[in-house]
Amino acid sequence: MSFIHKSVWIQFFITLFIGYHYIDSFIYLYEANKLTNEGYTELLIFTAFQLVILNIAVHTIVAIFSNKDEIEQQRDERDDLIALKGSNAAYNLLSVWVMIIVVQLWLKSIPGAYYYFEALSAEFNVLNMLLVGFLLAEIIRFSTKLYHYHKGA
Repeated sequence: MSFIHKSVWIQFFITLFIGYHYIDSFIYLYEANKLTNEGYTELLIFTAFQLVILNIAVHTIVAIFSNKDEIEQQRDERDDLIALKGSNAAYNLLSVWVMIIVVQLWLKSIPGAYYYFEALSAEFNVLNMLLVGFLLAEIIRFSTKLYHYHKGA
């Protein structure tokens, strides 16, 4: 398994962990009636911090335990094709997700329409929906890449 393939596995598991932790923390804030703009901001900062630190730490550990030839191996056409397929799947999901958010914003303009979480401002509600969409798109991207690595092309 190449270092690039290992890197995809790492990013996949980190994204799953971050997504799980984000949703779990969000649900906790909501159920404990602590879901405010300030509480949500702290959750966003902590999530971003986790993402950066985990990626750096885990990639460093894997690089230490990998052999030098594996790390220095250049990307080939197969890696580029697999990356393209993963990016296409993520882009398609994210495009649909953004259109759903746009429709929901339009529905918000209708009087009496229910809108996300009342404890958060409209901006933070949209930010939450976008972040969930980005996390889902990344999970789809890495899943697709892993599928094609396993499949062989």
